[in-house]
Amino acid sequence: MKKGTRIHAHNLSFCWPQKQEFLFKGWELEVEPGETLCLLGPNGCGKTTLLEIMLGWRKPSSGCIQIGGMNLSELSSRERGQMMALVPQEERLPFEYCALDYVLLGRAPHLTPLQSPGEKDVILAQEALEEVGIGHLAQRPVPRLSGGERRMVLLARALAQNPSIMLLDEPANHLDPGNQERMLVLLKALQDQGVTLVVSTHDPEFAGRISHKLALLKSSESLIVGSPQTLLTCENLESLYGTPVQIIEAYGRQIMVWGEPTPMG
Repeated sequence: MKKGTRIHAHNLSFCWPQKQEFLFKGWELEVEPGETLCLLGPNGCGKTTLLEIMLGWRKPSSGCIQIGGMNLSELSSRERGQMMALVPQEERLPFEYCALDYVLLGRAPHLTPLQSPGEKDVILAQEALEEVGIGHLAQRPVPRLSGGERRMVLLARALAQNPSIMLLDEPANHLDPGNQERMLVLLKALQDQGVTLVVSTHDPEFAGRISHKLALLKSSESLIVGSPQTLLTCENLESLYGTPVQIIEAYGRQIMVWGEPTPMG
């Protein structure tokens, strides 16, 4: 896997067409090479839109994003695909790909427009499936996989892309505890390899376990950036999600208990 690349979002604003309210305005974000930034906030706060802007899929209303010191707008889609990969929450497939063929799609940015994947590409795709623990499902049609297995296929496709930046949209959402732990182990392995990660989540516990840096997304002009040790407080989380929370330290981890305490007895 390539070593990480720096991301800098400068004075970034976004407003949906035909709307007057900004989804976010004047945001500043920096992610250093090999660093993991978690975007933490409730549904609808702009996490997925921000990832799509970072990918070049959407244009900001104002401001810019630099990738490795280069303006994103100056990079071709092929160049962006060689540097960045997305692990979406889900993806609808127009064809019934088997897992291996689907993961091979991640090799597209490294091929010419009419070039077919070669033996090296097939080996890399199979290795990516093995890395996420589902190599034995290489020939299984993706629609016949379980939800957790499909999420691992999405991650394998991104790994096959060999990016220096990986963007993950709610990677642990709807995963059972076993698959959540597998996802954490895989992300920590990418950290060890020096890949830059930007992870959107609404789960503070997950963010606390994986991030070097947090960005709390609450309102269009409210973006608070800092370490998880500093920002994961009851006050911040109650303000972010609008409900009481208690934070319990156990086994070196923070556990969030949401809602009003229930009286004993």
